Amino acid sequence: MWSGHQLKQNGRRTLIFIEIFTGFMLLSDALAYIFRGNTSVLGWYMVRFSNLFVYICNFSISFFVCFYVCEFIKQSRLSLTLIFHPKTAVKSGIPVQLFIVLFLCLTGICVIIISQFTNLFYYFDENNLYHRNALFPVGVGLGLLPGLITLTVLLQNKKKMQTNEFISLLLYFALPMVGVILILVSYGFSWINISLGFGALHLFYSSIKLMELEFYSGERAHTIISPGYKTETTSIKSRKRVARSHLWQALSISLGGILVILLIVSIKGISLPEKTLTIETPYTENDSSKSVCVTFGRNAEKHWVDEGDPDRTGAQFDGVIYNNMSSTIITDWNFSIYVPDNCSIDPGPWNGTFTLSDNLLNVKKPHAEDAENIHGEDFYTITPLKTLGFGCIMYTPHKYQPLEQKIIFTYSSILKPLTNKFFKIFVALLFIIFIIATTIMLFEGKLIRVEEENRKLENTVKERTKELEAEKNRSENLLLNILPKEIAKELTAHPERTIAKEYPNVTVLFTDIVGFTKISGEMTAEEVVTMLNKMFTMFDERAQREGIEKIKTIGDAYMAAAGLTEEEFNDGALRMVRFAKGLLEDVKAFNESSNIKLLIRLGVNSGPVVAGVIGKTKFIYDIWGDTVNVASRMESTGLPMKIHVTETTKDQTISRFQYSANTEIDVKGKGLMKTFFL
Repeated sequence: MWSGHQLKQNGRRTLIFIEIFTGFMLLSDALAYIFRGNTSVLGWYMVRFSNLFVYICNFSISFFVCFYVCEFIKQSRLSLTLIFHPKTAVKSGIPVQLFIVLFLCLTGICVIIISQFTNLFYYFDENNLYHRNALFPVGVGLGLLPGLITLTVLLQNKKKMQTNEFISLLLYFALPMVGVILILVSYGFSWINISLGFGALHLFYSSIKLMELEFYSGERAHTIISPGYKTETTSIKSRKRVARSHLWQALSISLGGILVILLIVSIKGISLPEKTLTIETPYTENDSSKSVCVTFGRNAEKHWVDEGDPDRTGAQFDGVIYNNMSSTIITDWNFSIYVPDNCSIDPGPWNGTFTLSDNLLNVKKPHAEDAENIHGEDFYTITPLKTLGFGCIMYTPHKYQPLEQKIIFTYSSILKPLTNKFFKIFVALLFIIFIIATTIMLFEGKLIRVEEENRKLENTVKERTKELEAEKNRSENLLLNILPKEIAKELTAHPERTIAKEYPNVTVLFTDIVGFTKISGEMTAEEVVTMLNKMFTMFDERAQREGIEKIKTIGDAYMAAAGLTEEEFNDGALRMVRFAKGLLEDVKAFNESSNIKLLIRLGVNSGPVVAGVIGKTKFIYDIWGDTVNVASRMESTGLPMKIHVTETTKDQTISRFQYSANTEIDVKGKGLMKTFFL
């Protein structure tokens, strides 16, 4: 990877770190297996350092994988220095989960280092063999959380990545998640480490394929190729809702992973390290303050003189193992107590395997292969708050008193968390929080999807015609988009009434594109419509801002009116002339951003008109009268990029605008008229 791309120009730098740490982790794991059981000085250090580095590499890989996902989200190579500036990084769009993962990984590394000296998660026996300790599942959970949080980051930003990128990164999480479950169920194989190795190989292969795309596309700059990446502008309310949804999603997935671990641990149990109790004075009855209590004595009723040896007493010796722990099963045990010379044990079968050696009576839990195993191996395990009796017939000197001897009791056990009421309460609380988090996540996710669909619909509507926009707004909004407010109200109140009114002083504007027929002949239909829509949209927006009533468009012509009021003296002419000047500015702005350069003619006239609504279906609001015809004539006889007005309009606006000297034109049906250019 290093030779295939220059490191400083490539977004795969983080993947190189992932590959390096994965390789070092597998090497350390291999060394741990090679040197396990080696009691030499070299073996002692190699086993401990190798296991330590396996854990450290696991946490390092988790952080760099999260960092790698963030690079794909941002579509650029990120600087590692951003971890020292979390506030600035989050404001720039870096997911806050990256810093949560960093904190968990650093915490995990610190705890693992502490565990080297405290046997917190694992320990090594006298044979230099690695064993899990009681809190090993906590270590697994601490290692799992960064991966789960990174997975939520990936899922939350799915839309910002191409499908192949998303699937490639998603597959990386699949094998380690399975490995976490297997390592809790099956002991003795490095499921997580091997799965991380396969995941690293998969990421390497995927990266090589992306490099090929970059090579053939010629794009080898500072970005990771992803044409599907889009930025969307959303409201503050939507961003807060998305942030809340992401929080609940991260909590739900994290709790789900923790609950799976707890469920597996609860079913399988946690193997606890072997413990040895030294009892200086044997108990005669159970001491419930002790986690394990052992009694052993001669039965006062069952004893006799040995007929073959008068110096010995034969008796039944009874022992009881009391398990006073509420959540722990004693799975294996052995017992030893001093006995004098000249002792013998009557051959079994007894509840235990009894042997004499070096003046010690040794009792072991029977196993499947033992002849003394008369009840089955599981019979001799001691469940929580239960007891197990064992005993034998033994011949000892008359003065031997077992209650005066030291007892050595060694046992192995398994912790069953679900038998502990506090653990049950803890799991129940976690499950309740998980259900709440999942429910809120699904509810918030549904609202976000609805908002996204609404936003897509709104964007689509804005790009469509006025009829589609009117259909979206419906009802009164529909009428307000195509009719003046007063007309819309009247039509809504009296749908059967003919709408028609006379207005004494309305200013009418016509505009069209110079040479439109020639221009449109050189363009496709789609290009023509797009061009007209873009320009007329600018006109519509200006009309709305300045209170001008758009009447209609006819081909490339645009018709508008102002002063649609029953008051004869109004400011419609002033507003219309100001609007006309703005249209010229809009055309210039259009030309600056378009390859097609357009020129328009504008004609304005003021006077009385008749306005009304025509039709019952697809009805339109229109105006008629001589004033309209003359305004159209002003446009057709005008000059490109000039505002051509009649004397009536000029008289109403002369106080605010300056006009050229009058020009006489022949208007059909009107004869010669004085007209002016602004």
